[in-house]
Amino acid sequence: MPISARPGVGRALHGSFTRLAAGTGCAALAAGAGVVLLVAVVEFTRDPDPRWVWRGALSLAVAGALNSLSSWLAHGAEADFERRLRQTLATHVSRLPTSALARLGASGLRTRLDGDVAALHHAVAHLPGEIATVLIAPLAALVLLAGYAGPLGLVAVLPAALAAVFHLVVIPRRSRRFAADRGRTVGRIVTAVDDMVRGAVITRVHGDESGASARYATATREFAHNFRDWVGRVATPAAAATALLRPSVTLAVAICVGHRMPVQQSTAVCVFALAALAPVLRLGHGLDYLGAARDAARRISTLLAEPVLHPGPAERTPAPRNETPTAASGEHAEAPASAPVLRAVTVRADGRRIIGPLNLSVTPNAVTAVTGPSGSGKTTLLRLLGRGTDPDDGTVGLGNTPYHELPLESMARRVATVPQSPGVLPRSVRENLLLARPHATDPEIRTVLEAVALDIPLDAPAGPLSGGERQRLALARALLTGAPVLVLDEPTSALDPDTAETVMNTLLGLPGRTIVLATHDQALAARADHRIVLRDGQVIA
Repeated sequence: MPISARPGVGRALHGSFTRLAAGTGCAALAAGAGVVLLVAVVEFTRDPDPRWVWRGALSLAVAGALNSLSSWLAHGAEADFERRLRQTLATHVSRLPTSALARLGASGLRTRLDGDVAALHHAVAHLPGEIATVLIAPLAALVLLAGYAGPLGLVAVLPAALAAVFHLVVIPRRSRRFAADRGRTVGRIVTAVDDMVRGAVITRVHGDESGASARYATATREFAHNFRDWVGRVATPAAAATALLRPSVTLAVAICVGHRMPVQQSTAVCVFALAALAPVLRLGHGLDYLGAARDAARRISTLLAEPVLHPGPAERTPAPRNETPTAASGEHAEAPASAPVLRAVTVRADGRRIIGPLNLSVTPNAVTAVTGPSGSGKTTLLRLLGRGTDPDDGTVGLGNTPYHELPLESMARRVATVPQSPGVLPRSVRENLLLARPHATDPEIRTVLEAVALDIPLDAPAGPLSGGERQRLALARALLTGAPVLVLDEPTSALDPDTAETVMNTLLGLPGRTIVLATHDQALAARADHRIVLRDGQVIA
């Protein structure tokens, strides 16, 4: 049964708390030193004593040093956090069942492993500075403003404060609502364009050209209406709020408030009003990346909560993959001692039984074909055999050894799996095959390519390969592993008859191999040594 995993974002961050706290403390002290600098400026207007200049210069130097130290501590803590999080994610993703990997997709995994981790970087690395900038400096400035100029001095920051609340609270809520509406409308436009352009032949055949054009026109009118509404309710108020947040506006208000005050108080109003405003100008972007980090942390936590395959015991002495003999030759360091065995296995999905209860022993050193109608459980059976999923009930093992008692990291050397639609890395053919054995020689690589009837230069890019060529490349990679058990899902579905015949001859001619292949090709199944027929998750023949 797949085991549950605990979310690890907080756990990865735990080891960085001490340095983050120290960085926050340094940032707070730096903010305090900056406030002391402002006090020195104000006091110098009352008493032009050179000592105030020296105090201000010292405060400036201390603030700079503390800010540098805060940044060093925060980025160091973030680097350790990111390292631990990436290690946790890499380990977790390597143990996800095949179904979870397919559901998440390459783009979804890339978002969580790259973009979301980067979003967390901004929040963790810059959080200490943001705390000091947004909380300590403005509050100290407001207290000093009231102390020097009285309650009247606070009037200087009132317009900016109201504009900040509107800009940071009201505008984002409105913008999110309009963004959702705009996204839905753009989606309808894209669908309508697709209907008009890519589906032009179909719509013409069925006489729906006018309908597609009408849907496109309606969607574009709706987009224009929503955009005008957004300009009136979001963009224009946001522009007005941004204008009120400009330092020049705050300075003008401060001058109006303090023009009849003594020079020291008037200076205090101008200086501390600007000091209270400055952090707000950075706050919008700060909230943006904090919000992005919150969403990223939620997605990563959801990923880390995905059930994973049982890892099995730790592998003590992993066999070096570079010493595996050329698989296509049939030479093995050890003959396979056992074949996959299923005992009372059941797999469920969304409360529905997909397969089982199933008892099955695969014949060792033979080719076994698995057939059955679509939805009968063939792919699920192959995933069980290849350790792509764990059963909800029962056990799967090699002979008398359950899979969960074998190190998960070693399964690829014991059971090699080739899916029906294998992917390739955007690298050369050689690099894709070296995934199986990093130190395989070119002659060994050419041997397995010849075995699967794939005549292609080793330096050729794998990305442009056709579906059939990718299928044979994946099969060659499985052969190169030297695994004693091969699990193949429709290995000839994308091949022409002659190439399929060559590949099947290769499989039948491999000595000392246990091969299980799923197929709809009855002629191919007839050539296998044994045959298993599935229906509704049960073996019927």
